[in-house]
Amino acid sequence: MCVTGLSVRHVGERFQHANATISKYFCEVLGHLSSPRFYNQYVQMPSVDAPIPDFIQNNSKFFPFFSGALGAVDGTHIHCVPSAIQRNLARNRK
Repeated sequence: MCVTGLSVRHVGERFQHANATISKYFCEVLGHLSSPRFYNQYVQMPSVDAPIPDFIQNNSKFFPFFSGALGAVDGTHIHCVPSAIQRNLARNRK
């Protein structure tokens, strides 16, 4: 769903499961991937003085536009762990 942008309904139809089931497990997996235990072990931020990757520096589509950027282009993930209250509010809006 994150990569393709498909809705819960489309994913539920594809895998022949109820929308509630798809939503429940999507939220569960997302919660595990954004947990401090997983994040601290597997996600590493590049240092400020890290060299610009070749695929950015040698590609006119990226460089010079992203020459000083640290972010999704170089594989950085932003640590975001919403509180339980925020997660519940988000679930209730659905």
